[in-house]
Amino acid sequence: MTSPISAKELKERLKREKTVEVKGMAFSVRKVSLLLLVDDPGQIWEWARAGQDVLSERIKGLLQSPALPAMRRVLLAGVAQPCLSASAGEDEAVPVDLLLAHHDVAAGLFIEIINLSLGG
Repeated sequence: MTSPISAKELKERLKREKTVEVKGMAFSVRKVSLLLLVDDPGQIWEWARAGQDVLSERIKGLLQSPALPAMRRVLLAGVAQPCLSASAGEDEAVPVDLLLAHHDVAAGLFIEIINLSLGG
């Protein structure tokens, strides 16, 4: 019988980051929870109870046309480097709203984060 995994080892296995290039710039991104795509995480559980087809279609719709708050949450949680912040007051971080003002960069990062999160 094998021994249980340690907390440190589990963190390392779960911490999956990847360097991606978007519009000629390199970013480090990490997996995020798909619960960030909805304002009310209970929605996902309702869809899941309605069946796999319903859940798949609803998530596909969220990914094809993400709402700004969802995109903001995914970028804040999924961009590891450079550091993003929710407000403009942090010197060592890029305000997420500044990034969102550049739709091509924000959309490219969103797609990379979601692809990584889905196992791609």
